[in-house]
Amino acid sequence: MASLSEKLRRERELRGISLKQISDDTRIGVRFLQALEEDRLELIPGEFYRRAYLRAYTRYLGLDEDRAVNAYIFSQNEKRTLETKSLDGRSRAIPFWLPWVGLSAVVLGIGAVVLMGTLWVVSSEPAPAAKEIGETGAEAFDRPAAASVSPSEAVSSSASRVPVLVPVHAPSGPPPVPRSMRGAATGALRLVLEVGESCWLEIMADGKIVTTGLKEQGYRREFVANEELRLWLGNAGGVSLWINDQPLRPLGRPGQVRKDLSITPDNYTEYVSDNVS
Repeated sequence: MASLSEKLRRERELRGISLKQISDDTRIGVRFLQALEEDRLELIPGEFYRRAYLRAYTRYLGLDEDRAVNAYIFSQNEKRTLETKSLDGRSRAIPFWLPWVGLSAVVLGIGAVVLMGTLWVVSSEPAPAAKEIGETGAEAFDRPAAASVSPSEAVSSSASRVPVLVPVHAPSGPPPVPRSMRGAATGALRLVLEVGESCWLEIMADGKIVTTGLKEQGYRREFVANEELRLWLGNAGGVSLWINDQPLRPLGRPGQVRKDLSITPDNYTEYVSDNVS
């Protein structure tokens, strides 16, 4: 990815932007941004974060993020091809005695299994017949008496176990949030957030950070607060928001960074979409 790394650094320098400024706006560590510019992606933990940071960085510079990711994938495939050819060129001769050692181990293993099975058969005693033992107290208790249940009761009992399907109608309003992601408390403000395009975000509820980091498409979460919700969005046009079941107007265009947005019980109606009846 040497040519791509050089292009990223050159484009940043032409715009007069420092790595510290990009780090502050995208919340990506400076060392990871340096790794992108120096073609040292092994310093970034995990393939997912490498592509996500590359997308966020190129989007910040106003470059084509899909083309940058495709160039990265191509360079990785080319590197793996060269490594495979290097391995194929090495001598990988197998000693002539190695197959005989494996065959001997298999034969010895089979012999050990047969011997253990023979000893177990000889030493084990046959279990007494069931009719000689009879039912234990637990077995007799668990088995219901056949004469104690009438045919009508049996039909009624079987019918009571048949599941009944009840139609469920999805309510209008914000998309449903998985129960595991819902806020445990209730408050004056209830924010539902849905990510349509990958976006870095940070949300504080009553002065406490409740989520931060890069979120991918499909991410949904509910947050509650009593006094204030404060938002930082790296891609304001890539998220949809609802406050107290009312949709909010777009907080910015795609790719736009919005910082320190304060939503309170007194001003949240200013963010509500004009299309709400």
